[in-house]
Amino acid sequence: MRTIYSIIIIVFYLTACSGGSNKSEPEIIKDKIKEDISVTNLAIPDNRFSNTYEIVLFGNSHTAGLGTIIKNLINVGNPYAAVNVVTAGGGFLDNQATKQSREVLLNTKPWTHIILQGQKYSESGAYIYPTAPTKEWIAKAKKNNITPILFPEHPRKGNTEEATRIHLIHTGISASQRACVAPVGLAWDNILAIDPQIPLHSSDGNHASLLGRLFTAYIFYEVITGESADSLPYIEDLNVDEPTQQFLKQFASEAIAANQPCNFES
Repeated sequence: MRTIYSIIIIVFYLTACSGGSNKSEPEIIKDKIKEDISVTNLAIPDNRFSNTYEIVLFGNSHTAGLGTIIKNLINVGNPYAAVNVVTAGGGFLDNQATKQSREVLLNTKPWTHIILQGQKYSESGAYIYPTAPTKEWIAKAKKNNITPILFPEHPRKGNTEEATRIHLIHTGISASQRACVAPVGLAWDNILAIDPQIPLHSSDGNHASLLGRLFTAYIFYEVITGESADSLPYIEDLNVDEPTQQFLKQFASEAIAANQPCNFES
């Protein structure tokens, strides 16, 4: 085991009262946050082509409502597969209050996939939060032969730079502790660039609407099963019209083709 010392960078902006402004150099503060993490970096277990999918989601409110849609999509895409999806929640991935219960859950069921959402990030970009807790969950999952899928959440409404920044945080995590990275935010950016009025966000401008959850679920469907979301048929009980479903599926598959989520090589 090793101790990870995370560095949090805080940028202070000092504005002069005379009308001009001067910016100080970034102040680096060493925050000794100790996290135990295995030194091993196992290959990503490949559970795509299974007849049994046992999927668990860890994270905060951005995971709400996703599990049911993902299960529905997999059932339609592979009617012969047994599918179980559990949204375990637990909040941010560094949440010590829920760590033990999530560890027990992770170790007591034969999961095939885990979706990990809730890596902290700075909305302003002024802070760099520790990533060791997320890496620890990845390592634990792989040790249990579970495919870890990182979930960089979608951007807030009207924010055109957030998705790329969040995605890069997660690909950085995967670079040192191998995991799949679902290109959720990048896909949202792509579709919003084409159709800025598509209502992917709920009224708070932060969480996903029903349409947004469906779009994100299409991405996870393809990452989990290895099958193209674009090839799914129209699903009437999703309560989304057929042209819109096809539009979302197309953008989900295009985002994955451009940003391969998983490298299963050892």
